[in-house]
Amino acid sequence: MLTVVTSGKAAPGVTTSTWALALAWPGPLLVADCDPAGGDMAPGLLAGRVSADRGLLSWSTAARRGVPAMQAATLVAEHAVKLPEQPQVWLVPGVTTAAQGTSFTAEGWERLASALQTSSASIGRDALVDAGRLVNERGCWPVLRAADRVLLAVRPSVRSVHAAQDAVQRVRQELGDLARVAALVIGNGPYPAGEVAKALQLPLAGSLPYDRTAAAVLSDGAMSSMKTLRRSALLRAASGLAAELADTAEAVAG
Repeated sequence: MLTVVTSGKAAPGVTTSTWALALAWPGPLLVADCDPAGGDMAPGLLAGRVSADRGLLSWSTAARRGVPAMQAATLVAEHAVKLPEQPQVWLVPGVTTAAQGTSFTAEGWERLASALQTSSASIGRDALVDAGRLVNERGCWPVLRAADRVLLAVRPSVRSVHAAQDAVQRVRQELGDLARVAALVIGNGPYPAGEVAKALQLPLAGSLPYDRTAAAVLSDGAMSSMKTLRRSALLRAASGLAAELADTAEAVAG
């Protein structure tokens, strides 16, 4: 099962949410940082612990045009890094700058989408993608089109909902419909999560709390033990949501 987490321009916490779900995932998981503006997953939780020679760009070079889909899928794992704290989770680090993101062609995203689908189906490892913000026509749209579900992160505020509404329209244009799209509401605000999802005309996938301390560890590389992180409000909530997502994936596969 391929799940993509993305958002509108208001940056409601896609990277933090993706990491929280990844750490709470109940089974083997491949995480790919596909933010074309420059990925923050490796510089966050894995700051200073990831080699710069492995990731999307090295995979793209190895899985060049003409490489069979199965081989390209196998190569994804070879260009991923294993989380020391959770060996069943692998991360494919993303590009580090927007300039590198623009060099990743539409054809490259198509090959990656196919590889993630093949990896999920043949290796038995779910895939989770941080797609960053949907602010223009460039980016990893082929990955979103290949996704089994797309979680649109949004905060319960007028500004964030407005940005998410624009993102919903972009997704509708690219995917043709919103059948696989759901709202992921981040934090508390003046509007209930269900009302936010209704304003976006999307089902509610779930909600996660705004946890400043945990977010600093996941997205900014702040120091903390994994034991302490797992006790945080964010990881406790993510554990329940990840279990629901994984159960859905298993039911669909069955």
